[in-house]
Amino acid sequence: MAEKTVAQAVESFVRARQADGRAPRTIRDYHRVLDHFAAWCHEKGITLDSMDRNSVREYVAGLRERGWSESTVAIHIRNLRAFLRWLREENLVEDDLARAIRAPRRVVREEEPLSLEEIRALIRVCQADGNNGKRDLALVLCFLDTGLRLGEMALLRRSSVHFGEDGTAWIQVYAPKTRSYRFAFLGRKATAALSDYLSCRGDSDEALWLGELGKPLSAQGIYKIVRRRAAQAGVDRLHPHLFRKSFATAWLDNGGDVERLRIIAGWRSLDMLPVYVRSAIRQLEQAHRRAGPVDRLLD
Repeated sequence: MAEKTVAQAVESFVRARQADGRAPRTIRDYHRVLDHFAAWCHEKGITLDSMDRNSVREYVAGLRERGWSESTVAIHIRNLRAFLRWLREENLVEDDLARAIRAPRRVVREEEPLSLEEIRALIRVCQADGNNGKRDLALVLCFLDTGLRLGEMALLRRSSVHFGEDGTAWIQVYAPKTRSYRFAFLGRKATAALSDYLSCRGDSDEALWLGELGKPLSAQGIYKIVRRRAAQAGVDRLHPHLFRKSFATAWLDNGGDVERLRIIAGWRSLDMLPVYVRSAIRQLEQAHRRAGPVDRLLD
């Protein structure tokens, strides 16, 4: 029987992960990373039988020589290690090749949350636009008040939003990343902006966010709107995920607790907390310097 090629093994691995119920985005990441690895193996004449720890290390070293960001290299390493572990589990290789490379450290992106002045600038440019200003204002405020991921925001439907009698609203959110549902909430100001946008639409489309041609906005379409409004407001560093970091930081700054933040943000664990609220951690450090017992006792 002919030996299975690395490319065939990659295809078998991806199908196994699909059978396990992995999210479509995860499957795309597997293909993007592992197809690249399989092509490299083919170019080097490396087969499953000849693959060893040195060849794996050579490949990863080559990734770093490309000048990619550490976060991009980390994605490649994580997915490659998963594939290599699977090869050993399936007895397609004799050695546990995943041990050839260390698991990457989580890369913390150093970004400050949006300031009050930046948020007000975004609101002003939306309010000054008579065409799509109401939609974009509602979009910005919903991002800020919920901390939703870009993909989650793009999937929202009208039926996802439930308006309360007290002027607030709650949203049923589907997270494609984890294939699960959770709840998000809007305060009175964000609810009013969303209600104002929906009341002036004059259509029956179920999609919550529509583009200029009346078609549902994709995640890419929402991204472009955010970037355009950011440029108009002079907030060049803004991207949709910064809303999520700003939400998490504001939640803690305003007295919200960590466990409820985990639930609302849709994190399975608190491992992601330092990635989003680094500034809040610095504030806790400063608070400890003011109130820590030992330094005060030894003054």
